[in-house]
Amino acid sequence: MTIARVLLFHRKSFYQLWVQERGDVDLARAIERDDPTARGIQESHKTNQEALKVVRAELDRRGIEVVIRNRRPLRATHKYDLVISLGGDGTLMDVAWRIGDVPPLMGINSDPDKSVGALCAGTAADLPRLLDALESGELRPRPRNRIRVRLDGQEVLGPALNDVLFAHPCPAGQTRFEMAIMPADQVWEAKLGEQGPFALYRCSGIWIASGAGSTAAIRSAGGEVLSPDSDEIQFLVREPYVHPHKRSPEPLRGRMPPGMALVLVCRLRQGRIWADGADHSLVLTYGQRLVLDNHPDPLSLIRP
Repeated sequence: MTIARVLLFHRKSFYQLWVQERGDVDLARAIERDDPTARGIQESHKTNQEALKVVRAELDRRGIEVVIRNRRPLRATHKYDLVISLGGDGTLMDVAWRIGDVPPLMGINSDPDKSVGALCAGTAADLPRLLDALESGELRPRPRNRIRVRLDGQEVLGPALNDVLFAHPCPAGQTRFEMAIMPADQVWEAKLGEQGPFALYRCSGIWIASGAGSTAAIRSAGGEVLSPDSDEIQFLVREPYVHPHKRSPEPLRGRMPPGMALVLVCRLRQGRIWADGADHSLVLTYGQRLVLDNHPDPLSLIRP
């Protein structure tokens, strides 16, 4: 793999965003009081800045042209040989949401003491070894399955690399939806009704996750850990309502192979869906149909 031009995408730290740019008085005062948590936010900022310097210096040393961006719209990413995400898993998912499937993406964990970086290839100190392996062909991009989200037939929220949550907008509110699992080519023709494939669920929401996202929120909710390379999609109904005299509808959890889709019909006056965290969400109204299945364009991700 020849690397001549790199797009380096980094996140603004919490400290930079809220203290330096927005002048948050309460956080600044907490740092002055030497509050341990607030001081950790400032230290994390310094660690991220140092990682940015290390990565930039290595790319410059190799004579690689570098364009640096933070969380702003990206254009014409196909003209780069490689996109590097500098941050944690959240930053990588945000970049993946913006760039599509070209060019390959590699995550560098800028603060490994505070970030798991499960989707990242390594730290800033690992970058020379990773670039050598890419250029020699020892390390290659691999496709990672993503979730396609369609609302009433239109794709929304971009491909989700990790997971999707459908729930009531208020955490204390009950989530109501009808759900069915069926072949992806039949989702728009399926009829609602007592004799159909749909069952009514009452719960606190439903998680839908890819293999890469199986170690995230759905695992905490009791889901199964899948291989990051898995092409299956997993779902789990959160805290199902248990009627004193009736059984809960089935299934409450499961896995879908390629070609199958999860269909949800909103039975709330207003529901909400989130994809890959809190930054990308959409409001649903009563009766809207949501379809989740494998996205036809997997992400080209570099990870040992």
